[in-house]
Amino acid sequence: MPMTGTQEIRRSFQGLRTLFETYLPKVDPRLINELLSREQKGQDAPFYMVEIFTKSGIDEEAKREYIIRKTGMAPSIQDMGTHYVTNHRLTLELLAELSEPEDVLEITGSYSGGLG
Repeated sequence: MPMTGTQEIRRSFQGLRTLFETYLPKVDPRLINELLSREQKGQDAPFYMVEIFTKSGIDEEAKREYIIRKTGMAPSIQDMGTHYVTNHRLTLELLAELSEPEDVLEITGSYSGGLG
């Protein structure tokens, strides 16, 4: 029996969620979805406030320098060195790079609008 349109949408959505969890497991799926939606609308590298949560006990200065190298922006460091916040242009590729280090536990973020 052929799938209905709604069944196909659900199956495709589950496949997409599986891809998110496989390739970007530390990144909030809502952030990925929003970023991809904005890309599809033609917004190349929109501005986002990005929050990186890390394990405790890491070298704060080394993490700060890593984020500066990747984003070009200096993060604010909060929660005793386990929460780094920056505002910068974001791409899916940059998001993947920021989530690679083993000390990263989670990345979330929200659209910052037309900052520039």
